[in-house]
Amino acid sequence: MVQLSFEPALDPYHTMFRALRLMPIIATIGRLERDHVRILDFFLVFPFKLLDLRLKPEHRRFRALGKRYAAEKPYAEQPESGQLIKRMAPISDAAYQSLAAKGFIDGSDYDAGWVKPTESWMPDILAEKIVAANTDQQDLMDLLATLAREYDLGGENGLKHRSGLMEHRYDAV
Repeated sequence: MVQLSFEPALDPYHTMFRALRLMPIIATIGRLERDHVRILDFFLVFPFKLLDLRLKPEHRRFRALGKRYAAEKPYAEQPESGQLIKRMAPISDAAYQSLAAKGFIDGSDYDAGWVKPTESWMPDILAEKIVAANTDQQDLMDLLATLAREYDLGGENGLKHRSGLMEHRYDAV
């Protein structure tokens, strides 16, 4: 059976909007590695997958978010999470390159593997939509901010390992 549906994870415009939603979190840190941002984006678009994330003991209170967002799980069967984030990669790269071209992120840092927001002007209506979306999902944004600040990306017990979304065994630590 063929199913026609919209998949936000594979839409470059939706990816750009999600990236702009993550910019306040990244701005507080300065910059984040590209793969770190990709994992944050994955959980932003699939918050029900938080149930698969292994959190530190002091952050276990966030586990309830996976159950809370379980209603957002799409009707169709989803591919395995690792394959899904791989499918998202080229769309994510295109979206971030577009944001770099428009001056929302630093292009040279992006080419070096980092996402660094710039102080670029944003239309008021877009800024309002970002604030509204982040406010509606404030609990999720709080978790993503915690993952950005308090979890390293690579190595044993890094975000790659804890999420199971990317290979971590060959990371330089």
